[in-house]
Amino acid sequence: MKVGDLVELSAIGRNTMYLDGFRGRIGVVVETHSKEERFYPIRVSCIGVGGNNFFRSSLNFVSRV
Repeated sequence: MKVGDLVELSAIGRNTMYLDGFRGRIGVVVETHSKEERFYPIRVSCIGVGGNNFFRSSLNFVSRV
């Protein structure tokens, strides 16, 4: 995943309770880091919810901008 990609929650992400606010929304990848640098390496921003950091397994790719 690259900065600017549109993403949504995967099945794993939808089953995670603390991600309730992100269900059914599409977000934009704002920044990425290596797994060694951060525990949650992908930062995503969603309109109306704000931003959060995610594992790659919690996200599905939607499209490139």
